[in-house]
Amino acid sequence: MDQLRGKDLKAAFSTATGCLEEYRDAVNALNVFPVPDGDTGTNMLLTMRSAVRSAAEGCPDGQDHSVASVSSALAQGAFFGARGNSGVILSQFFKGFSDALTGKECLAADDFALAFKLASEWAYRSVGNPVEGTMLTVIRMASEAIQGVDHDLLSLWEAAYQASQEALERTPEQLPVLREAGVVDAGGLGIVVLIGGALHSISNIGSNDGKSSAVDLPGLSRFQGAVIDGGGPVKSGYLDATLVQDWGNCTQFIISSVNGRDLDLDQVRSHFQETAISTVVVGDERNVRVHIHVEDTAPALSYAESMGAVSDIKIENMDGQNQRFAAGGHTPGTETSALALLPVAQGEGLAHLFRDSGCAGVIEGGQTMNPSVQQILDAAHDTGASDVIVLPNNGNVVLAAEQAAAADSSIHVVPTKSVPQGVAALLVFNPEGTWQENLAAMATAISEVASIEVTSAVRGAKIGGVEVMEGQYIGLLEGKLVTAEVSAQSALRSTLDLAGLSGDAIVSIYYGADSSPSDARSVAAGLESEYPGIQVDIIEGGQPHHQYLASVE
Repeated sequence: MDQLRGKDLKAAFSTATGCLEEYRDAVNALNVFPVPDGDTGTNMLLTMRSAVRSAAEGCPDGQDHSVASVSSALAQGAFFGARGNSGVILSQFFKGFSDALTGKECLAADDFALAFKLASEWAYRSVGNPVEGTMLTVIRMASEAIQGVDHDLLSLWEAAYQASQEALERTPEQLPVLREAGVVDAGGLGIVVLIGGALHSISNIGSNDGKSSAVDLPGLSRFQGAVIDGGGPVKSGYLDATLVQDWGNCTQFIISSVNGRDLDLDQVRSHFQETAISTVVVGDERNVRVHIHVEDTAPALSYAESMGAVSDIKIENMDGQNQRFAAGGHTPGTETSALALLPVAQGEGLAHLFRDSGCAGVIEGGQTMNPSVQQILDAAHDTGASDVIVLPNNGNVVLAAEQAAAADSSIHVVPTKSVPQGVAALLVFNPEGTWQENLAAMATAISEVASIEVTSAVRGAKIGGVEVMEGQYIGLLEGKLVTAEVSAQSALRSTLDLAGLSGDAIVSIYYGADSSPSDARSVAAGLESEYPGIQVDIIEGGQPHHQYLASVE
């Protein structure tokens, strides 16, 4: 075989993703390093699904696409869909692979060797302190096996697969924690499966388009002692030993550039290498994905917000998770979560904010469009979770949510009456905690946030001493009418001033569908000038009936 076309490359990684799905439980059962922060196999699979979906959307079937466009789409999908350390590293594998194929119509043998070389370099670069005996080693050894070798493309892919298996087999020799646990590296097995799946596809080009409903990868049987009596292959005593270690909070998010200011990837990486327990930082001048372990998440998120817009926030307490893992509470391979968060929201921006921050879904609704009890019940059931916490985020939705909870004991309601309150609750959500613990933490978080709404008056009125004329913009503080102004910006500013601002305050402004980011930034600039040290975050909410929503902490 001399070369691969774009459709062949897309099919290869699609088959590889299918293989990873078949082997996911085996990979998950090996997941003991560096900490049990989610399932490695599941994280890699979700990352690959995002990559393949991006390639399918960007390079649809029935058209000729270059390997450059296909690999670029794979890299972009992997970046934004990355889950966990393993997923982030995998996304950088595709970043390097794509860089090597820039401008290439087809993938030749020399291109493949370079693609693997850059993939390995980018993967190593993503980790603050690269550790051998991990998936990094497996990628590197596969790459080194095909450098300077004069073979056709298929033979090189076979050599990479063989080298990856040999590297995986040696991971316990390189990493004491694996040797103690008696397993090979979970992420390394995932890489072997992906290389093997892609190899299976290209080996069958011309026969069923390289696709197969089930793939038997040769040589992997010796790594599959993954589930023994449901308990996994981990040696007794190993998990108890991990309880003395401090894992901290697994914290993930994306920083995106704002106002045309480029991000400094090296600066962000250096900062977190100095302040975090473990660090994986990847990206470019437009978007940076961060995956760290820290004892206190607040300074990390505060720093990130000082650099740009922060999204896709996910925080998990690893100390508690590790204790449950050691006690036998870890269930490899399951995608049904014990606890899910389900907010009600209107506006594309707000929906993205909640979904990207780890919510199981978003119930569309809010002002003028209150969801029914049945809609709440259906959405809660669709999460598949054992317990669901609903955030109504509107005073007119609270009762319907509570009625849904009365009908189904698995539903629990935090009576958030505004989106800012819902975001405050979201930021303390711990999917590894109990629903009771989460409700208590969320109630505290809501009490510490002042919630502001700005909308236009549909009729004249006099409420609480404030005279309002139809068409004016009114400001509500904690649901109480406090001001009426001729512009939405002045109503926002007047209401913020009544919220007790200081230089230590954190203000979040969500601009609606009828507002512009420049107007929101104008208000922010005024606040920053008057209150030195204040932190003001601007978020696109897209809400239809409020020009602005805001919170003050």
